[in-house]
Amino acid sequence: MQVKEIKEYLRIEHDEDDSYLEMLVVRAKMYIRNGVGKLDDDNELFKMAITVLVGHWYDNRELSRIGNNSYSIPHSFEAIIQQLRYCYVGVDAE
Repeated sequence: MQVKEIKEYLRIEHDEDDSYLEMLVVRAKMYIRNGVGKLDDDNELFKMAITVLVGHWYDNRELSRIGNNSYSIPHSFEAIIQQLRYCYVGVDAE
């Protein structure tokens, strides 16, 4: 997944955060793989999950905000993860 795709989704026009976004992509892939297991990097749902998670982390850099304990991950992300868990049922995990 390219930072360019993430920037298009998030409507970021500057290049100042590119290295930060690259770091978030790497961490999002790790986070998703830890929750799902083996995944195909070309799976469009996997790419969407990365995009949603990176967008969430990018927009919510603080640990918490006043009047709210934390920023919860959007329900759409959880739904995508649920789908990915069953994408490769019967396929050996690495």
